[in-house]
Amino acid sequence: MKNKLNTKQIKELLTISTTQLSPETLDKLRTARTRALDHQRVKHSVPVLAWLGGHVTHHNETSHHFRALNWAVAAVFVACLITGISIWNNSTIEHEICDVDLAILTDDIPVHAYVD
Repeated sequence: MKNKLNTKQIKELLTISTTQLSPETLDKLRTARTRALDHQRVKHSVPVLAWLGGHVTHHNETSHHFRALNWAVAAVFVACLITGISIWNNSTIEHEICDVDLAILTDDIPVHAYVD
């Protein structure tokens, strides 16, 4: 039957086995570990707006602040979107009114067709 070890048991076994190693071997292992970690370090480039959501999970105290900031940015975006749609609709209506006025002035459409 196979023994299934949990992480605590593995840690204990490794601690016991390190006491059996010579100091020179321990120094070599420590140096090798340090070199491996030095080679592992990589500079990460972060997109400009990554702070809006990516780092919230790392700071529990400030996550409320970032969540509020996300909502504020979303609200500004929605406000800009609504404003843009409103301006576009108004310019379309003004364009249609100008077309009707031009048609009336050039006698393409009789006036009584638009007067109620």
